[in-house]
Amino acid sequence: MIGLLKAVTIGSSILEIACSVEILESTKQIKVVGNYSNEHKAIKGIEQINPDVVFIIIDGSNSKNYNAQVSNFCGLKIAQKIKIKHPHVKIVFMAKSKEYAVEAFELGAADYLLIPVSQSRIQKTIERIMNDRENPPVNETYTIGCFKNLHFKYNDKEIKNVKWRTSKAKELFAFLMHNRNETVVRKDVIIDLLWPEEDVEKAYDKLYSAICQVRATLKNIGIDIDIVSRDHAYEILFNNVSCEVDDWEKEIKKMSVISDENIDYCLELIDQYTGDYLAEESYVWVENEQERLRVLYQAFSNEVLQYLYNSGKYTEASLLALKNQQLYPYLQDSYLMLMRIYDKQGDIHNVEKQYFKLNQMMKEEFDTLPNEEIRNWYRNWIKNIVQKI
Repeated sequence: MIGLLKAVTIGSSILEIACSVEILESTKQIKVVGNYSNEHKAIKGIEQINPDVVFIIIDGSNSKNYNAQVSNFCGLKIAQKIKIKHPHVKIVFMAKSKEYAVEAFELGAADYLLIPVSQSRIQKTIERIMNDRENPPVNETYTIGCFKNLHFKYNDKEIKNVKWRTSKAKELFAFLMHNRNETVVRKDVIIDLLWPEEDVEKAYDKLYSAICQVRATLKNIGIDIDIVSRDHAYEILFNNVSCEVDDWEKEIKKMSVISDENIDYCLELIDQYTGDYLAEESYVWVENEQERLRVLYQAFSNEVLQYLYNSGKYTEASLLALKNQQLYPYLQDSYLMLMRIYDKQGDIHNVEKQYFKLNQMMKEEFDTLPNEEIRNWYRNWIKNIVQKI
């Protein structure tokens, strides 16, 4: 059993702080190691103490407006600063009403307790925080997958049945992930994208609710991602979670020269590309990134394909060409490559089958013929076949 929780209390009233300390330490599971009624001293103290949890006491006087008796004290704002500097510190709000619950959870609060707090209620909070602390991830790897659809992997195995409360919550997370290389993502940009028809107040309420839903989903599947709320934006901290797209792009750029030594790894990278970036999610804002990654894949796969063909590895080459044809049935190069491979294998039937299939696709989709290069290749191939007979 891990020891007592180290706690800090912050409030604008010395009496409220004293009452809170008494309640917390009566549980015999919390040791209060710091009490503050000044914002700057609280931030400095948390830096030095590194507590497990911070209890912030808020009321109508010190939540959104500065308390006249305590300079620069604001419960919600100080919580925001703590989350930015110490994302793993749990924050619990204690308040006399539910008035600020939405804002509190939007900031990433672990809990929101109503004063007076019962022993049974605070016990639930302690158990939740203890459980998170006593079960740290060990030798675990989490990955966000973006090829074909949005999914998550735990130790390279896909996590099944990830439950999103709403489609908007899922798209919100996808959009934050999509902008992972930005310093922050502005809230008004998110609202314009997801709730363009709503009035501003309702849109912000829906945004805060969706953020809570995203955090709940991530917590349920055990992924250590922090979404930190700043004044007008969100920052997403991936911690030790990787993004499949970033890893894949980094690796294919290393494969500047394809050889016998790295061809197997190149094929592994090809296999990782199971479909275009978030293709099944139908998000209009993915189109540019989708096209960029598609171009990278096509250039890399064509290079690998040509190497396999030139090396006489026709089985591997045909499998890759068939994959590309399935991914992009309207591109003609995979048909020509398969015709060439089948010709090398002496498979006349499949050469003709591919040419017929290409003709049919071009007629149905574009009302035209295959390009001149392919038509010339096929005519020359027919001549050679006739000469051999």
